[in-house]
Amino acid sequence: MFQNTIKGIDKIFRTNNYQNMIIMVSGYTGTLKSTFTYSLISKYIEKNPDAIGLYATIEEPKESLLRNLRSVGIDINERIFIADYNRTREMYREEAENTDFLELTEKLILSTKEEKGDAFCVFALDSLNALYTLTKMDNEHLIRKRIYYFFKLLRDSNLTSFILHELPRNQQFNSRDNENFLADGVIELGVRRTLEGKKRYIEVIKMRQNNHSMKQYVIDLDHEGLSILGPSVDDMGL
Repeated sequence: MFQNTIKGIDKIFRTNNYQNMIIMVSGYTGTLKSTFTYSLISKYIEKNPDAIGLYATIEEPKESLLRNLRSVGIDINERIFIADYNRTREMYREEAENTDFLELTEKLILSTKEEKGDAFCVFALDSLNALYTLTKMDNEHLIRKRIYYFFKLLRDSNLTSFILHELPRNQQFNSRDNENFLADGVIELGVRRTLEGKKRYIEVIKMRQNNHSMKQYVIDLDHEGLSILGPSVDDMGL
């Protein structure tokens, strides 16, 4: 999935093992988590005509997500179905307070798998933070247990899954240890100073079963979408 998708991503990945993997995509606001994830899935599905993806957006309405993607040159793929939780909350406003949205997500995955079969092979959740808020999981032990079984469901469903995770802006990397431990891959998106000024970057923290670079690579965004350039160069903290 990684190779031959987003322009320049082959500089990072030397192997292409991704089946049944759960990949955390972490970063603070404005680091292109949604754009990166949708682009990667879309490029993969374009090259695999029988493949179908499901993108669950919890915080951002579907119309806003699609508008933002188009504005940066990302084509909308009709074989990526978007589940809009905002619309669900509006439709069932009275019941929403008592709705277990993690359970709702699990049912959504199972029903899509039942309907689409093996064609349904890619899933994205945007974002895990929002899911926690809706599910009202305050007990750390309960969170760990439920996420373990949620991740197990994703693997048992034979899905390559991308779980977006919002980080505090004043910390470079602070995802929950149990989430990182349970995930097969962790991709960090951020902003850093370089010799050419502030640049967005991508760094693969870990990716099981894959040979990949550990460097931070600059991400460029123009009217044609995303591309990954060379490794970032520090400006010596200036």
